[in-house]
Amino acid sequence: MLKKESVSDLTLTEIRAFNATIQQGNFTRAADLLGVSQPAVTAQIRKIEGRFDVPLLERTSKGVRATDLGQRLYKITRQYVDLDASVQSLINPAGDERSLEIHIATASPLVFMPLMAAFRQQYPEATLKITSGTTDECREHVLARDVDIGLFPLPKPGAGLSHLTFHAHQLVAILHPEHPLAADENVSVHDLIHESLIFSRRASFTQQMVDAAFAGEGLAPSSNILMNVRSDICEAVAQGLGVGFALSHDIRLDPSYSAVPIKEAGQEVLEHLVWLKSRTHLPEIQLFVSMALEMRSRQFGQSSER
Repeated sequence: MLKKESVSDLTLTEIRAFNATIQQGNFTRAADLLGVSQPAVTAQIRKIEGRFDVPLLERTSKGVRATDLGQRLYKITRQYVDLDASVQSLINPAGDERSLEIHIATASPLVFMPLMAAFRQQYPEATLKITSGTTDECREHVLARDVDIGLFPLPKPGAGLSHLTFHAHQLVAILHPEHPLAADENVSVHDLIHESLIFSRRASFTQQMVDAAFAGEGLAPSSNILMNVRSDICEAVAQGLGVGFALSHDIRLDPSYSAVPIKEAGQEVLEHLVWLKSRTHLPEIQLFVSMALEMRSRQFGQSSER
């Protein structure tokens, strides 16, 4: 499939153009991302495709998409992003905050928003690109190098990942303030099994915890109300649609509902910063992790003084 040259013969200019085209699915958007003209991008794509005997990209009415070979090549070339970033960090030292751009995927925006705000305050010229998703989606973004850092619960770190524990909270039931259990210190899943339950999508970490809490007691709950947005679940509870679930600090305190810990889910959930070990040297990751360490140290010091 590959002609005489090897992948190592590809230039960074070709790789940047190829990666941007795969990510954007369109030559024009790829050019905008790179800050060059569309003809410059298509010229680099022609050069890289000329090294192979079969197509890397399939042209469609909506743009382009990678062929099987193109996807296989992208798994290799996306790793060159780290090399590119390392070169850029030498050209533009970390002290020049205008060169800082950090891509973040988070499953717990309320938990990590103070950290992102602190980073923004420290580096006001830096660019933060933030994506929200489920825990599994955020983890995949980190592994695929689509983002620099993930912010989400990490029950099983896995090989190749570095992580820093940042926050702890617990699974709670969201109850209407007039519910008989709303003022209790905690609530059992046995008390909730016959309630009208509001579930979130099965792929979410929170829903998996809910399912595990019921299953651990031999219970199989059902729900006729499925919602994906935490704030919508809270509003549904406030309007009397049923009982919802969330991790305690993923929702805001509000008098229109009560958050009561679930007895069978007593173990705290740890929220982490997660990044690839191979990318630890990148300035944006080092600065963001350092900021998290500072915040965590201050929080620990404040709790010790109480």
